Amino acid sequence: MTHEHDEAFLIGQAAGTIAVMSALVQALPATTRKRVLKNLRPQFESLLTAMRTTGATGAQIECKGAEWVRDLFLSEIAKAEKKLKVDEPSPPAADALDIQL
Repeated sequence: MTHEHDEAFLIGQAAGTIAVMSALVQALPATTRKRVLKNLRPQFESLLTAMRTTGATGAQIECKGAEWVRDLFLSEIAKAEKKLKVDEPSPPAADALDIQL
């Protein structure tokens, strides 16, 4: 395989993984989804710190790749949250209810 092919393949894998993770998170109840988002930042910060401290060549590029995955995942969840809020039916107005006392 050529380097360009390897890179494209890995980008495709990352995008596919993000799509699967996004679908899973969207299927979670809202409270669990919020906990996932809350825990996501420390997980990524830990990952990025570990990547930077290895001193490996290309560590900066790897960190940018991990940040890209994080940002893409967060944007997908934000889109799902907006869609969920748009799709939720609004509660009926009080005067529209047929209440008999």
